[in-house]
Amino acid sequence: MRIILLFVGFATLFVHHYIQHIPVESQFLAFAIGILFLGIPHGAADLLVANQNANIDKERFSMPLFFVNYLARLLGFGAILWFFPLIGNILFIFLAAYHFGETDLHHFQTDTLIGKFLITSYGLVILSTILMPNFDEVRPILLIFKVGSDNLLFINWLDSHRNVLIFSSVFLFLTSAAVYYSKYKNVVFSENKFFSLQFLLILVILFNLPMVLGFTFYFVIWHSTLSLKNITSYLQKNNSFNTANRVFRQIVFYSLLAIGGILIFGFAGFMFINNNAIMAYSFLGLAVLTAPHMQIMHDMYHNIRLNHNA
Repeated sequence: MRIILLFVGFATLFVHHYIQHIPVESQFLAFAIGILFLGIPHGAADLLVANQNANIDKERFSMPLFFVNYLARLLGFGAILWFFPLIGNILFIFLAAYHFGETDLHHFQTDTLIGKFLITSYGLVILSTILMPNFDEVRPILLIFKVGSDNLLFINWLDSHRNVLIFSSVFLFLTSAAVYYSKYKNVVFSENKFFSLQFLLILVILFNLPMVLGFTFYFVIWHSTLSLKNITSYLQKNNSFNTANRVFRQIVFYSLLAIGGILIFGFAGFMFINNNAIMAYSFLGLAVLTAPHMQIMHDMYHNIRLNHNA
């Protein structure tokens, strides 16, 4: 699966640089289609995953309580973004980095402090490679909201320290990796034999793609596809009731509900007026959803690691 996804990434890179530059409109179209068919479904499975987490932990699952907790986390993080937007966005970057790292490295020993540093620094390298080389594309998206113009000095600082931020994230990752491997040098998982090569190839793809295509490749094609693969496998584990067909139908159902809500919110909030607005509101939506989604996926990957090491 990962080899196929890497092939898709390099094929996109080859087309964009050597055959025909992919127009900006086509980049946003690919992003929107990918979000609809992969991005939203991998988040729409949260209810199913939470139910499975409770079953594995031998706890009672309550759907009303799930929605209360989910909405409370969502509204809580939304309040942070509203009242403390700069802090909220920085927090979102670190939460997203942790989530991306945990998904890609979920078979590593990440329940320890050094493991958490490793996956967070991994995700920071991914995000800095997508955003910093393409900051000219990021800037207009940030300036759509009033908070962008209010924090113009900080945005200018980011712009002028692009390379420093990239190298800092790489240094943090290499340091974390060195400490991790010195502690777990006798622990080898077959899934991670080609980890270094895979990580390097991902960075090559992201560094050489425009921001929208880079984010589409990593978040939509790579992250969401692998997440869905892990989710469907997890839901069927030790549960004959959750067949592949049933899991697929449930994910489609909750995805359609989510898409309906997004369309209502989007048209009511003028989300679709231009490409930058679509991207800005997409990032805002991802930021708000990160807190509840990340916790559920963290519990899932914790159970996967326990089963892997059993």
